[in-house]
Amino acid sequence: MSNDREYVQWFRAAAPYIKAHRRKTFVILISDEIIHSDRFVGLIHDIALLNHLGIKLVILHGSRSKIDQHLAMNNITSKFHRNVRISDVESLPHIIQAINEVRTYLESQLSMGLPNTPMSGSEISLVSGNFVTGMPLGIIDGIDMQHSGKVRDIKHRAIAELLENNHVILLSNIGYSKTGEIFNLPAEELANEVAIALKADKLIFIPLDQAYAERAGTLSSVECEALIQQADTPDELKSLLSQAIRAIRSGVRRVHIIDQQVDGGLLLELFTRDGYGTMITNLFYEGIRAAHIDDIGGILSLIEPLEAAGTLVHRSKEQLELEIDHFRVIEKDGMIIACVACIPDRQNGISEVACLAVHDDYHRTGLGKQLLQVAEHLALKQNTQRVYILTTHTSHWFIENGFVETDVDSLPEHKRAVYNQQRKSKIMLKQL
Repeated sequence: MSNDREYVQWFRAAAPYIKAHRRKTFVILISDEIIHSDRFVGLIHDIALLNHLGIKLVILHGSRSKIDQHLAMNNITSKFHRNVRISDVESLPHIIQAINEVRTYLESQLSMGLPNTPMSGSEISLVSGNFVTGMPLGIIDGIDMQHSGKVRDIKHRAIAELLENNHVILLSNIGYSKTGEIFNLPAEELANEVAIALKADKLIFIPLDQAYAERAGTLSSVECEALIQQADTPDELKSLLSQAIRAIRSGVRRVHIIDQQVDGGLLLELFTRDGYGTMITNLFYEGIRAAHIDDIGGILSLIEPLEAAGTLVHRSKEQLELEIDHFRVIEKDGMIIACVACIPDRQNGISEVACLAVHDDYHRTGLGKQLLQVAEHLALKQNTQRVYILTTHTSHWFIENGFVETDVDSLPEHKRAVYNQQRKSKIMLKQL
């Protein structure tokens, strides 16, 4: 019975995501190492499930490993420039053969009826074609990149029409010029361009290296830029993060890097609250927003445990209603996971930072610092040049963020009158 109850709870928890993802467009890039591994069978089942849940899918594949194999078998050594393979006249036929081999295998797997599986009898209507126009990279630093290309155009209207009719689009990392030339395209760049052209809701990378998805649960585009600058970040991850930044800033809502070492990693990332990979957004989730009256229940649920522990001063529901316009919250999938208030005292040119709280599951994610910066920005907009906070547990953290400890006399008169001597809160002050 316990397993049955767990299943019911899981299904209920997944229901909002099933509803939210329906008729949304996902662009998924799968590395060819994954395609030719024993983990691919489970991924095929999951892709079929996404299709039958009404998600519009564009599937792309990489070919790097297979190209390496074909060139090695023919005693051809690849030359690279700026981490891009130079596709010369000698290697091009073998590159095309390798790409077609990966595409044909992927197409055959996506065409299976999935016998002896929960998706038995399922069929995917798969469409591929010359949807990508390529152009030469040209000469870079004096080196002719020959048949190595970049994306010139995506026939996004044709793709969108096919997606509306429940077809799954399959694209290879190859492009054709208007003069009939063939170009080897970087798969990550192609996936990015397709996602941008389609205004996709999600761009999903499924690489071989599981370490990619272990770095963080959520990254902002700013944090991605910092990772790219770090010397110990692998080149492959730098490439994915660069594409993710461009996609996010071009209107793609979210980019995911998923660990397919775990069976069902794609489903866990898409249908559970905390996912199972790295999600990249412009801000955390839907970002920080002004609170409204309907958020009071969520704020209370967040701050009540901290009030019980003595970390926060108790605030009644009535007090929250009066102060709600001063609150900012971060919401994730309908749940308030962090909040802060900035309550101005314009007469004395000072604001109180209050109710700075982050859900236990999201500690050490940078949300607290982000909320503090928002509160300070609000204080300046309120024409107050100083902020203060009362704290019993986190004075060191506030000192690290520019606050200094002061005494009760630094508080506004109305605040001094209600200061709780028994609680012995430390008073931290910051000049903005």
